[in-house]
Amino acid sequence: MADKHVFSSPDGLVLASLKGSVALNPTLRLHPPSRTVYITHPEPSAHIAVVAGGGAGHEPAHAGFTGHGMLTASVSGDIFASPSAKQILSAILFAAFAGLPLPCSETTRPRDVLVIINNYTGDRLNFGLAIERARALHPNLNIASVLNADDVSLLPHTTNDSREQPIVGPRGLAGNILVCKILGAYTTFGAKGVSTESQRPTCVRAKRLGDALVANLRSVGAALGHCHVPGRNAHSGTEIIEPGYVELGLGLHNEPGVRRASLSSPTWLMSEMIRMIRLSGSGWMGSEVSRKGAVLDPAEEWIRPGDATILFLNNLGGISQLELGATLETVRNELATHGVFPVRIYSAPFMTSLNAPGFSISLVNVTRVHALVNDQTSGDEPIDILALLDAPTDAYSWVGARHWFSVPRRITDEELEAEETLQAISHVSADAPSSSTQVALTSQTWEALGFTPSEVEQGIRGACNALLEVESELTKFDTAFGDGDCGETFSRGARSILSGLDTGMLNVHTSPPAAFFEGIGELVEETMGGTIGAIFSIFFSAWSTATRTAPSTDPALVQETALGKALTALSTHTPARPGDRTIVDALVPLCAPEVPQIVTKSKHELLEYTNRVVKEAAESTRHMRARFGRAVYVGRDGENEDFVTREEFPDPGAWGLAALVNGFVRGVQGT
Repeated sequence: MADKHVFSSPDGLVLASLKGSVALNPTLRLHPPSRTVYITHPEPSAHIAVVAGGGAGHEPAHAGFTGHGMLTASVSGDIFASPSAKQILSAILFAAFAGLPLPCSETTRPRDVLVIINNYTGDRLNFGLAIERARALHPNLNIASVLNADDVSLLPHTTNDSREQPIVGPRGLAGNILVCKILGAYTTFGAKGVSTESQRPTCVRAKRLGDALVANLRSVGAALGHCHVPGRNAHSGTEIIEPGYVELGLGLHNEPGVRRASLSSPTWLMSEMIRMIRLSGSGWMGSEVSRKGAVLDPAEEWIRPGDATILFLNNLGGISQLELGATLETVRNELATHGVFPVRIYSAPFMTSLNAPGFSISLVNVTRVHALVNDQTSGDEPIDILALLDAPTDAYSWVGARHWFSVPRRITDEELEAEETLQAISHVSADAPSSSTQVALTSQTWEALGFTPSEVEQGIRGACNALLEVESELTKFDTAFGDGDCGETFSRGARSILSGLDTGMLNVHTSPPAAFFEGIGELVEETMGGTIGAIFSIFFSAWSTATRTAPSTDPALVQETALGKALTALSTHTPARPGDRTIVDALVPLCAPEVPQIVTKSKHELLEYTNRVVKEAAESTRHMRARFGRAVYVGRDGENEDFVTREEFPDPGAWGLAALVNGFVRGVQGT
C-alpha cells in the first residue's frame, strides 16, 4: 500500500483540491471560508436545489458531482471529518438563493432545498444542526433531507452474527452518488428526465423518491489494504492486511472492516460480496419506506426474478482500471448465476477513500423503487429512474462539463463573487412575523418561564462549575470505551459559557430566552466540538425556536412544551433513544417528566424532582450495553464483549448532563 505523497502535509490540501475541482467546470464557484462549491447561476426553471457533502478524501465526491442536473451545492470538511454546521448552513443558503435577485421580493421566494446526508454520526448531527439553523433564519425556506444508508456489512444476517443489529444502522457508502444523480436529475428535469411544463417536480415527491431509492440500494466494500493520509506516520499494525488476505465490510474512513478472510480467488470474493447484498432482505434499517402503510417483509427475497437492477462498481482509489474492468466482469458473471442482469452498469472512482486499494459493489432494485414512488391512483407522472440516470449533467465527474465561457475569469474574481453572494444572502430579511407570532415573541420572558434573570444566571454558572468539577471523572468514564475526550469537551463548553457571561456576550438580563438559547447553541457549536457539542447545538437551536412559538403562558407548561419540541427536533437528527446508553437517556426525563401532576408543584419541588429523575436516568446507564456511537464497535471480536458492562461505568454524556442539571438547580437555589 502506498504511503508516499506529492504533498507531504494535509495543511491547505483540501482547499487547494477544491480550487482545482472548480477550475474544471466554469459554471461553478467556490466559497473558500465554508469550502462550499455551488452553481453560480442555476437554471431559472430550477426551483428545487440538491445539497450534499461530507469529509474530504472521497474525491471526486462531492465537488465533482456539483453541476446542472446533479448537485446544486456541495460542502467539504477536513479529511474524513464532517463539515461543520456553519459550513453546511452556507451551502444550504447558496443552494437556496444563489442567482436569485436579492433581497427576495414577495413574488420571489428561495428554492426548496433537499439535503442528502450520509449515515455517519458527525454528518447527521452537523447537517441536522445546519438544517435547524436554516429554518430559524428563513422560516419560508422549505427544507427536506434524505439519509443514505447503503452498507450491508454490519447487518447480523449478512455476516452470520447472532448479535443485535447496532442502532446506528447501515453506514453510507458510494451509493450516495447514485442518490445524488437521480435526485439531481429529477429536481432539474422532472419525472422523465426531460424538461417539460406538464408537471413540475416537487420537494415532497423528491423526498419520497430519495427514501424509496435508499430503501432499495445495497452496498458492500472490500479492500486489500488501508489508505494513507498525507502527513501521517506509516501504517500501524492494525492497518496492514497480510498478503493473500482481504478485508470485507470496509467503510470510507479507513476504519476496520467487519472481517478478514483469505483471498482464495477473485470469483470467491465477488460471490461472497453478492451473497451479503442478496441476504440483506427487502426491509431493513437503511430506510423505513412503506407504501400504503405496509412495510416490506424483511424475509422476502430482495431481488426477484425479472426485477430490473442497476450495478454500480466504485473504485476506492487504489485499484488499477485494468483490475477494475476484470472485477466488473466477474461481478456480472456472479449476478448472472442468480438470474440478475443489470439494465445499467457504472464503474469508476466515484467516491474514494484516498488511495485505498479496494472497491465497493452497489445494487439498486429499480422495480421496487418504481413500485414505491409510482402510485397509479395519484395522477402524478410516473418517475423513470433509468431516464434520470441517462439525463445530462454538467457535473464533470459523472459525464464532464460541456459548456465553457468565451472569456476566462480570474480565480480571485470568482472567489470575490462567491463571498459577495453569501454576504448578500445573509442580509435577506426573513418574513415579517404575524401579529399572533409577535405576541408569542414578546411574551416569552424569563418570568414567563418561572425564573428571574438573576436565578437563571446563577443556575448557569452553577451548571458550568459543576461540569468543571467532574471533568476528570467524565474523562475516566469515556476512556474506558470512547476517545477519552468527553470531560474536556464538556469543560470547553462550560468555560466558554462562563466567559460569555463575564464579558457580556451572553447577557441573561438583556436577552429574552429565545435569543439567549440561540446564543448558547452557537457558542457551544464553536467551542465544544464532537458529538456532544453537536447534540447541544441542535438542542439549544431547536429550544430557541420552540420557545418563540410556545403557545401556553403557564410557566411549567411553557417549558414542557418547548423542551419537548426541542427533544423531538433533536430526535430527527440522531437515532439514539432511551436505552441506547447515550446522553439521550438523561435528556428525555429532563424534557418530559413522566409525572403529569408535577405541573402543580412549586418551583422548588419541580427543580428537585427534575434533578432526581435525570440523575437516576444517568445512573441507569451503568448496566446498559451500548447501541450507539463508538462503543458499539469496541470488542467486536468477542474477546472484550463484556468490557463495558464489567466496568459498570455510566455513560459519560448522560453523567455530564446529570452534573449540569444538579449544578443548575443548586445555583438557582443558592445552595
